[in-house]
Amino acid sequence: MPTIKLYENDSYIKEFSATVVSCEEKDGAYFLVLDKTAFFPEGGGQDADKGKIGEADILDVQIKNEVIYHKVNKPFNENEEVNCQLDWNTRFVRMQNHTGEHIVSGVIHSLFGYNNVGFHMNDSLITLDVDGPLTEENIKEVELKSNKAIYDNKSVKAIYPTPEELPGYDYRSKLDITEGVRLIEIEDYDLCACCAPHVAKTGEIGIIKILSFIPYKKGTRIEMICGALALNDYQTLHATNKAVMNMLSAKRFEIADSVERLQNEIATLKAENKKLMGEMASLKMEKHINGNTACVFIDGVSYDELRNCSNELIEEYEYCYLFSNTDADNFIYVVSSKENNVRELVQNLNKAFNGKGGGRDTYAQGKIIGTKESILEYLK
Repeated sequence: MPTIKLYENDSYIKEFSATVVSCEEKDGAYFLVLDKTAFFPEGGGQDADKGKIGEADILDVQIKNEVIYHKVNKPFNENEEVNCQLDWNTRFVRMQNHTGEHIVSGVIHSLFGYNNVGFHMNDSLITLDVDGPLTEENIKEVELKSNKAIYDNKSVKAIYPTPEELPGYDYRSKLDITEGVRLIEIEDYDLCACCAPHVAKTGEIGIIKILSFIPYKKGTRIEMICGALALNDYQTLHATNKAVMNMLSAKRFEIADSVERLQNEIATLKAENKKLMGEMASLKMEKHINGNTACVFIDGVSYDELRNCSNELIEEYEYCYLFSNTDADNFIYVVSSKENNVRELVQNLNKAFNGKGGGRDTYAQGKIIGTKESILEYLK
């Protein structure tokens, strides 16, 4: 027997009574069927409602063959009368966001003719896929027009057309269905097949904010939030912005300029530091010369400094081995030559000291395990 869906005709039911039709135990949980319910089952890109049935917590709600199953953590008796309470805050935030998504999809369809081909909503974000490309200017236009729908406080209502009436409606739908169709009409903005609860007036949404968009499968993927989620997002951004303002001693709308100046200063300091590190590395070089080969140790420098010193040395020596200890018995190395191939030399070095690394014909870098004395002895 199909479950009566109270949420379809009244999205604002917060508490109701129902009769237990059946209760079955499976894997430590109980699957409860009621004669009627205001709990929305997972579907259409939206998660199941949360709440309580009696003293039991709702773990999940699913629908199969028009029967709605409430997964709970306590058993109930058949024909028992139960009191049910929705987690109203979660439900209302989802209503705000789902209705907001309908508005955005309807606006995109009216402006550009694109269809909504994918939708998912969790408790922090909406992801919306449309089958056409959108630009930054397009997104701005969509966001402005969508929020105008909120300011206009348009009515939102459910329509249940008969199969005979359905062809007379110009509505959006991702599924080709002809029976039991429920249409959500947002006055002047959208008409879409949908099974989920929605707000009664668009003004209840509060605000629609598009966070980002990217090209996706020849179309566009949009991330957005509405209502309470958008307010929470703004409060977080405002707090972060205020903290950055204080750190930079910048005014509210001058942060970008201050950050840009700071980045330029950092870039200048990095360049000066790199130059000084190179000069310091040259002064710290401990050279061991063996004919046309230079073996050099420089404590506490990076590959960059080894490479810079190598570029100096290969003007004077045919082969250059440069090492820097990262910790006890661990060294990074650079091996180079101006004209000769060093691949075989590096392979032998790695083999001798359990190392790894590589590069091009005349230059290679890597890591080895050994002592300075054992390295010098090897290179002799």
